[in-house]
Amino acid sequence: MVGDKGRQGPPEAEAGTARVEGRLVDLELRFMKLERFALDLSHTVAQQQRTIDALVAETKRLRERSADEEPEASNDRPPHY
Repeated sequence: MVGDKGRQGPPEAEAGTARVEGRLVDLELRFMKLERFALDLSHTVAQQQRTIDALVAETKRLRERSADEEPEASNDRPPHY
């Protein structure tokens, strides 16, 4: 088989190559899943931050409104005394 361009190594080498290829494919798939998970997580965190910002603004607005409407504290005794 001199000059055979389709030469193959011993079966052990082929099995080793196939094993490495399989591991590489597995790692690539895991990486793609983790990459997608990281992107989804990033979107979730961004949405949560927008919600937190809106809640903080609403709380501030309600506190300001409550302070404007709050009656003056008096030193009168409560009615049950």
